Order: sequence, then C-alpha cells, then structure tokens
Amino acid sequence: MVQCTLIWAGIGVVMAVSGALLGWVVFPRAVHEKVIEATELRQGTDQYKRWEALPQPLDFKVYIFNVTNPYEVMQGRRPKVVEVGPYVYFQYRQKDNIRFSRDRSKVHFSQQQMYVFDPESSYPLTENDDLTVLNMHMNSILQIIDNQAKETITNFRSDVNNTLEKIPVVRVLKRIIERTTPIQSILQIAEDETYDSLRLINAELNRIFGRPDTMFLRTTPKQFLFDGVPFCVNVIGIAKAICKEIEKRNTKTIRTMPDGSLRFSFFSHKNMTDDGMFTINTGIKDPAQTQMIEQWNGRTTLEVWNNRSSGLPSSCNKIHGTDGSGYPPFRTGVERMTIFSTDICRTVDIKLTGASSYEGIPALRYEIDGNFLHEIGPEYGNECYCVNKIPKSIVKSNGCLYKGALDLSNCFDAPVVLTLPHMMGVAEEYTALIDGMNPEPERHQIFVDVEPYTGTPLNGGKRVQFNMFLRRIDAIKLTDRLQPTLFPVIWIDEGIALNEDMVKLIDDSLMKVLSLLDVVQWALIAVGLLLAVLMPIVFFVKRCRGDSSRSVSPAVTATTSAASLSMATGVTGERNK
Repeated sequence: MVQCTLIWAGIGVVMAVSGALLGWVVFPRAVHEKVIEATELRQGTDQYKRWEALPQPLDFKVYIFNVTNPYEVMQGRRPKVVEVGPYVYFQYRQKDNIRFSRDRSKVHFSQQQMYVFDPESSYPLTENDDLTVLNMHMNSILQIIDNQAKETITNFRSDVNNTLEKIPVVRVLKRIIERTTPIQSILQIAEDETYDSLRLINAELNRIFGRPDTMFLRTTPKQFLFDGVPFCVNVIGIAKAICKEIEKRNTKTIRTMPDGSLRFSFFSHKNMTDDGMFTINTGIKDPAQTQMIEQWNGRTTLEVWNNRSSGLPSSCNKIHGTDGSGYPPFRTGVERMTIFSTDICRTVDIKLTGASSYEGIPALRYEIDGNFLHEIGPEYGNECYCVNKIPKSIVKSNGCLYKGALDLSNCFDAPVVLTLPHMMGVAEEYTALIDGMNPEPERHQIFVDVEPYTGTPLNGGKRVQFNMFLRRIDAIKLTDRLQPTLFPVIWIDEGIALNEDMVKLIDDSLMKVLSLLDVVQWALIAVGLLLAVLMPIVFFVKRCRGDSSRSVSPAVTATTSAASLSMATGVTGERNK
C-alpha cells in the first residue's frame, strides 16, 4: 500500500510534465496549423467561400452637412452647418473574375459592390428628406475652369520663351520683340480672352445649372448620393459646348444620361460596379502575406501623387497592405498594419493601441496613425502628398494644405479635400471659419478590432469626411462676396460589426477549442502537481506510523508477559492456601 503512493506520485509527475508539454508545445503547434489551414485562400474551403462573398453586408452610414444659412454665406457671412444622419445602407461585396496563379500563391479578382438603403436603421430619416448642401459639381467645375485657364496662359508664356531661347538667330529678334512688346500684347489678349471665357460661362450658368441663386443645392439624399442631381438639361449653343467639355473630362462622379443631360452623384460610380482588378497573396506559401495586395489594376504603384524628381515612384504612390476586409493571421505582437483604400487612392497605417473585445471574443484594437493627415509636407519627408492643385484656396506657401487635410484632386479629378469627421485634428486655419464642427474621438476615429489568431476583423469603422473649398472665382458674379472656406459636405462610416452567426462561428471553431485546450492543459498540470506533492507526503506519513508501530511492540509484549506471570503466581498462591 505504501508503494502505491510512490507510483501515484510518479503518475502525477508524468501528468504535470505532459500538461506542460501539451500546453506549451503540442497544442500551440496544432492550433498554429489549424489556423493556417483555416485562413489561407484555397478553393472549396469555408474560408474561401466567406472571402468570395462576405457572409454579411458592411454597414455604410452617411452623414450629410445641412447648410442652415445659405443666403448669408453668399453675402460673406460665416457658414453654419448641422449634421444630418446617419442614412444607413447595406453594402454587399461579391468577388468576380476570380483567377488563381499557376502555383496558387496569388489570386486575381474584381469586387462588385451594391448599396441598399436600410429604412429601419435610418428611421426617422428617409432618402427623400429635403437638404441644403454645397453644390459640389458646380463649384468643382467653376474652380477647375478658373485654375486651368490661368495654367494654360502660364504654359503658353513659358513655351514661347523656351522656343525663342533655343534659336540663336531668333534671340536678337526676341530682344527687339520684347522691346516692342508684341508677345506681351498677345499674352494680354489671351488673358483677356480667358477672362471673357469665364464671363461667358457666367452668362451660361442659368442654362447649365438650372438658374442657381446660391452656391448651394436643395436636394435629397437619394439624389445627391446615388440617383444623381441633373444639370446640362436641354442645353443649346454655347451652354451645350460647355457641357460637352465637362463630359469629356470623364469625371467618375458625373455620368451622361440617355437624353444627353448630365448627372452628379457622390456614390453612383461605386454602386453595382467594381473598384478595379486586385491581385492578392493567398497565404499558401507564407501565412504572414495572407490577403496582402500584390497589384491593383496590374500595377504595384499609383500615378496619383507626386513622384521623385528622378521620375521613380514615391512612397506615396506605393500600393501595399490589405483592403481592410481581412488581415494575415497571428497578429499578437504586430504593432502596425497597412490598409490600401481605392476610395482615397492611398495606403494608410493603423497602429496597435491595446487589448479589446467584441461580444466576448478577445481582440486587438488598431487605430489610425496620427501621421495619416496631421504630418504632411517636406518637413515630414512626404511632400509627395502635396499635389498643389488648389492654389487659390487656403494653403501653405509650398502648396501643401494645413494640418489634418489632404488634397484628393488627382484621385477624384475634382478639388475634393479629405479630413477626419467633423474636421477632427484639423488646423485652426480651417476650423475657425465654420460653425457646426463637433469632433468626438469615440465617434470619429478610424479603428478596427482584430481577432489575433485568425486576423478576422470583428468590429471597426473607416470614417472619413469629404470637403471642398468655397471661394470667390473671377468673373463669376455669383461668387463675388464669398469668403474662402473649407466647406464640409458629407462624412461616411464604413464599418463592420460581426453578426450573431459569425460570432458563434468564431466562438465554436476557435474560442471554445482554445478554452478546452486550456482546461486540459491546466487540469493535467494541477492534478499532476497535486499527486506529485501529496503522494510523497502520504508515503512518509505512513512510513513514520509503521516505524512507530514496530518500536512499541517489544515493550508491550514484555509488559504483557510480566503481568500475565504476576497474575498466574497470585492465582497459584491463593489455591495453595
């Protein structure tokens, strides 16, 4: 019986060691392999099916800034805006044109998007609410014409001078010409013609834009966001020629209708269309590269931002990261991740800010890096973002915008400016010029909660605001009294919060398995240690009791014998008497 305690102690040691080996060696390797198997993109797997078509729509929330004093603004007063929203849409995503590389390490695809209004989540707001917003298409067209007209004159002057300087014989004539100023006269005529062309557009504004009396537009969310605001309707003569020039620009927010008229809408180009051809890594060869973008539209770089003087692509134009719908597995210890967004034509860094959780599932929280919009310019080594396409607005002397704002002119083919919602973190040069901005970090910060084993986004929001400068434009009478202002138009919250089915899937397939493995590990260690410690104690206790019994037995026997002898003698004596 005593020997059994030693056997149990040995079993306990084996159990404790087994628990440690299983918990820190065997189980982690098994989980690692299963996670890789569950996250890599292989046809026929559940993960592939979820990647091909998102198992639930994304939430697409739109907040529109309603202008409450449009006529006062036209007189040079300070604008006042009020946020109206959210107008909630379901955003469905479906991969199309899927094609794998020969070694299956890459997959090429396009992604269709569809937006469906959600009246229940939007209530009491509706798509037919009356709103007053900045007339973006008219403001954009007028600024583009104004800027490009002057640019044409500058280029013309430069070309003439360069051409004359290259011809030695003509240099003498050039000196004579400069003295008699015929070139200056020609340039002056060209400038006068430019001014006259703007005056001509001014005269045709009523025909093109439907008799506007302000730079603002009475519209509905349905029109403004998707259906389109009509203009260039039934135009003739000069107005028709101007509309044809607008059409030729092929701006993605303006489309041509069957009757020849034009329509502006903020998101119609995204609805029932794809956002380009992607090539991403499947993670089969390297799990750390799972869903990382290799190419977009067949290229590894953009042609949106400024390149280096040598002509080589700048860091601003490099395409890398994921599209934000998924991340590589094993995020624990990963301090930064990168997202490439086609909506704003650039990559964005997000950094780890700490632990989080969603519906009981442990997560890591990543938030937008403050450098995203706050530190742009030559002093930060990223002057490639300073495209200098809005020179007459409120900008620095080097053409860069002030802190917190990014010029998206090349991305949108229109003078659109990106900020965080309610101009959070934006320089006072912009925020001091308008009423109605109320930034709140919890509502307006970009963030994502990621499950650290699989890289699955559990909860998050891509939150950005689109603005335009409103300013006076030469020869356009309607703008005579306008004060330069960075004017907010809309902000969007494009995000995901996993539904009950997806939470249950992650809980059943991962969290419960991890919990069970923990239970097995610590149960083995705890029981093993208990046996390893307790059984030797039992052994020594029993041994001590055994030794004590053996030392007492001879004395007891001697005493018993003596007593028996005395009793026997006494009895014999009594009998003899």
